[in-house]
Amino acid sequence: MSERDDESHRGVRGTVLRTFAADPVSGEPILLKDGRFGPYVTDHTTNAALRRGDDAESLTFERAAQLLAQRRARQAAERRRAESPE
Repeated sequence: MSERDDESHRGVRGTVLRTFAADPVSGEPILLKDGRFGPYVTDHTTNAALRRGDDAESLTFERAAQLLAQRRARQAAERRRAESPE
């Protein structure tokens, strides 16, 4: 194995900063993670980046659940658009 392989970050998961209660939709715990492109929340199925004005230190469970719900809605809209015939 070369030195280059040791330095590679491919496949490295974000560091868990905090764990919240279970997501109302998925039933999985919501995790606040520090990823390559900044902090985000995940329930192991859906990932949602924190928005401008959101602070990782003061993020609440309600805001984390809201970010995941908004991301799910956006994903559903994108799927509908992709499936609709033009």
